[in-house]
Amino acid sequence: MDCIAHSAPKKHPGRKPHLYSDHISEALQYGLSQLDHLLSFSNFSSQEKERIRDSVVAAIMLHDMGKLDELNQEILKGEKSGRLPVDHIEAGVAIAASIQNELMGWLIRGHHAPGLPSKKNEKFFIKQLNTETGCKFLPTSLRGRRYKRSKADAKTKEDYQSHFQAVERTEGNLPDYKKLQEGSCGGWPEISMQLPQSGLTTRLLLSCLVNADHESAATYTNNSEMPVFEPATTRWEERLAALSRYVKELPRDPQNKRHNLRDLFYKHCREGELFSSKIMMCSASVGLGKTTSVMAYLLRKSIQDHSSRIMVIAPFSNIIDQTVKTLRKSIVLDGEAPEEIVAAHHHKAEFSDENMRQYATLWQAPIVVTTAVQFFETLAGAHPSKLRKLHSIAGASIFIDESHACLPVEFLKITWYWLRKLCDEWGCNIVFSSGSMVEFWNDPYILGSEDEGKARLEVSCQKLPDLFPKELQRNTQKCETKRVEFRKIQNPLSLDGLIALIQSEDVWENYYKSEKPSCLVILNTVQSCAIVADSLARALDDYSKEKIENKKVLHLSTALAPKDRERILKEILRRQDDSEWNTSPWYLIATSAVEAGVDLDFSIGFRERCSVTSFLQVSGRINRHGKRGAGVLYDFSIIPDDGLTLHPGFREPSMVFDSLWEELTSPELSLTSISTRSQRKEFSRFNEKKERRNLLCLEEAKLNFQEVAEAYKVIDSDTATVIVDNGIVRKMEIGIPVSWRDIQENSVQLWSNKISKLNLRPIRNSSQDRIYSWIDTYEYDSRFLGIMGGLLRIENFFKYDGGVF
Repeated sequence: MDCIAHSAPKKHPGRKPHLYSDHISEALQYGLSQLDHLLSFSNFSSQEKERIRDSVVAAIMLHDMGKLDELNQEILKGEKSGRLPVDHIEAGVAIAASIQNELMGWLIRGHHAPGLPSKKNEKFFIKQLNTETGCKFLPTSLRGRRYKRSKADAKTKEDYQSHFQAVERTEGNLPDYKKLQEGSCGGWPEISMQLPQSGLTTRLLLSCLVNADHESAATYTNNSEMPVFEPATTRWEERLAALSRYVKELPRDPQNKRHNLRDLFYKHCREGELFSSKIMMCSASVGLGKTTSVMAYLLRKSIQDHSSRIMVIAPFSNIIDQTVKTLRKSIVLDGEAPEEIVAAHHHKAEFSDENMRQYATLWQAPIVVTTAVQFFETLAGAHPSKLRKLHSIAGASIFIDESHACLPVEFLKITWYWLRKLCDEWGCNIVFSSGSMVEFWNDPYILGSEDEGKARLEVSCQKLPDLFPKELQRNTQKCETKRVEFRKIQNPLSLDGLIALIQSEDVWENYYKSEKPSCLVILNTVQSCAIVADSLARALDDYSKEKIENKKVLHLSTALAPKDRERILKEILRRQDDSEWNTSPWYLIATSAVEAGVDLDFSIGFRERCSVTSFLQVSGRINRHGKRGAGVLYDFSIIPDDGLTLHPGFREPSMVFDSLWEELTSPELSLTSISTRSQRKEFSRFNEKKERRNLLCLEEAKLNFQEVAEAYKVIDSDTATVIVDNGIVRKMEIGIPVSWRDIQENSVQLWSNKISKLNLRPIRNSSQDRIYSWIDTYEYDSRFLGIMGGLLRIENFFKYDGGVF
């Protein structure tokens, strides 16, 4: 009798169903090749690898075993309609429990939502199940149904009876399941194994199962041929040669000291010592070509270690855009498709069902450039859709750009633990890079070494070698002291006061005749940014100018969709080159997204008071290349009125900033030292952050996967995707496929409470994945203020509602 794994797709009801034997065979073939590639980078012994391999083989073979139940087959064959009546995970878990293979059981239990369970929840659940039903299961058995397993969900005796009935059905039918399984797919390895003590190992192994499972299911749904797993095409030696050719052809001024320092730094990374340490830091300051230099070093390490891929992690999408452009120009070889070699992955886009899975991005390219949110939350993940791509990290060379801005301080300890595991056990190389480097890895207070007994994770301080050599550091420091001057505006500014100040003669008198006179103003909130841009544009009669090329005021924030931010950024870069603006002042009003990593250069800067590292990063956008005599960066604060809003998260960092102002203006300033100290001082003001750090480490040590995934949110907000393009919305609603790139390029991310307050409508067929439409309710200003343009046009919106951003 042929058993079925997947019913015919709704769009193709006449298609033959997906045979169970084919699904298991496909998943096994793909998953084993993928697993062997993964294990080739691990430091496990041959015996350990064999046990892991056997456990994963058994998990792949039995992950859907419960589908063999005759009641499930009636649904899958189309004889009856509805959901599968029998939990299809329970049978495989039962086999795992019977052979005492804890790893196998956890992989099977975790391959569907809610994903990897938590040891403490399972211990409580099994204890209650035994008490309520008279069962005698071990705490590690994982028996029962898929849902209602936590304290919050399993509340009544009826809940536990439902689990007991599922177990009873499995026990009564298990001999039949085994017979059908062996008849269609053959036998499986019977080996006992405990759950690995490293949660990262379990996550990586689940990634292999989930990806193989999804590949087979998608192949059937799309009526395509099952792919064969193949590692990325790396060609590291050729890419290194291409990079050197690219750098050699960059424009340079022999009289410019920064250009000479940039050349020396690249040569050092391209030809200097390859350090034995698998983790490095790079403290090079702005304008020294960190992207190309660090990439040269990582390409050399990748050649040495046969790395699986190179990953570039950045905190902001505009840095990703800039990095992707540079890499596609510099290391893509002739005949290659740039998008296939250097893949960009912006904001979160995992999706939960088959129809929306097409929009998910997997890290399969040789060079992947992605956000800190995506990368680090994947390391912490428990849900299968989040973990599906994790296997791609094994054996990678990882460049963490603007590392000071990637993570909240309370996440640094557990993240350091994971990154050390990746390097020590999974063959990775890592370089942290920042012009305002926070050396958290060597700070016992930030890492909480004194709390080791409570946190139970093996985390120790470590001094990392610096890719930026001492001699270049000394020479660069001399240039930095002349490049930009820091000044403080003592009293808070009203909206009118700020608009008047940034246009004043006192500010501009030395810069009207300087090279490319321009002013950068950075605000702490999207709302304040839009209010200032709108008010300045009105003061300068800028709304009368239709074309962006003619506007004196440009605006850049996440109120704009990526494709529109790209257009604004292109105009900014055009003005930075030779243009009609060479001698005419203009303004960029922006949020913090432009303060780090982006190659921008302004005469004058204003930064709303924030953290030390943010201020230092903005200083890298002022007189960036040292072509002017000197630039000026002003620190200022605002009066929260007329639509201006204070960011609640910056109150404490602003106080630390004030306390370190004298050191900031010292000629002996050490950027790394003051950045690390400011981070430590900010952290010391929040006991709850210290508690959160320790709790995360404790949950990880105890293998409580759900708790870690829930608590480890890089951006502490509940956000959803909002589409701003009418054509994209209409296509999605009628079921026309839309690429994930189009979704990303035509959307913004908004907090859920803002979506509720704005009464945005979920797009039909995607409400489960929380995708909403903006254009049905509000206007969208693609040339200037983005979604804020639509809100500012609503009379009295901010006066009576107080704004929402």
